[in-house]
Amino acid sequence: MSMIFREMLKADTSDATSLFVERYKDRRSKNPLHPPTLISDDAVLPLISEWLSTGHGVVAEQDGEMVGYLLGRQTTGMGGLDMSFTPEWAHATKAGSAGDLTGNLYTRWCRIGGRPESSLHMTIVFADEKSAHDCFVQKGFGHHLIDGGRVVDGFKPGTSAVQVSQPTATELDRVNALDAKLTDHLDQAPVYRPASPASFGRFSGGHTYDLSWITEPTKSIWVSRVGDAITGFMSAEYGPQRPSSLKYPSLPQIEGAFLDPTFRGSGSANALLDAVLGWVVETGSPYCTVDFETSNPEGSTFWLRNDFQPLLITMTRRLDARYGA
Repeated sequence: MSMIFREMLKADTSDATSLFVERYKDRRSKNPLHPPTLISDDAVLPLISEWLSTGHGVVAEQDGEMVGYLLGRQTTGMGGLDMSFTPEWAHATKAGSAGDLTGNLYTRWCRIGGRPESSLHMTIVFADEKSAHDCFVQKGFGHHLIDGGRVVDGFKPGTSAVQVSQPTATELDRVNALDAKLTDHLDQAPVYRPASPASFGRFSGGHTYDLSWITEPTKSIWVSRVGDAITGFMSAEYGPQRPSSLKYPSLPQIEGAFLDPTFRGSGSANALLDAVLGWVVETGSPYCTVDFETSNPEGSTFWLRNDFQPLLITMTRRLDARYGA
């Protein structure tokens, strides 16, 4: 029987939830780096229902069974820009379905409104969903961000001559100055990350490192030193904001890292990472995550070289601005 595509209805949210949960459970069984977040209908159904309530979606049916769905809605995100966004839980296809199904769902989704609601489309795909990833590439999407994870169970730091320690309270201003340089680095070529408005708080660009990063057990920050100079920093914490599938209280994430360019190649970055991963082990987590812009050559090379496995890929497609007018 031929496949049928139609607009997604509220009554479809239960079947869509079951389809996603089935695929996510299978994903977790193969890769424990995916936390037990979206493994139940109770966790996923509210996400899909709420997204559909102010957005629109499409479903694919074959022999009366849902074999795929995709939904998106307009929201404000990266750089305070309006965008049409499809999170990782807002699309799924049945295992064994046609390799081009995600692309066909996206095509039908675009045609529902006839004219796009914004000139920026963003989606998040699971890195192991090669067919979905390739479908989005064929539709004009490119990589923007990777969320990666690493197993740290049994981790042992290497030997390093670099001096690394936690900063004192009086040194936090110097750490914040380095974090401002990180923001500048991401705002420049070749990344050109859009600066978000001040209303985005901590996500407007960088952090404000205060005493909590020294005193609270769920946070950790380390600095590299040469004499009296602080040359770099790396921070991590439990429970920061991230994609829904990685929002797990027992999963720490590296939040910020920057090394003065004059000290690159000195072993300082690896020494900082060893300190952070040592803290992760001490606090009892077998895993650690990080996100990084794929257009940042220094960052993406460093994290991938240090065994952070891509889990999620955020992809964007920019239309001619006149289509979003």
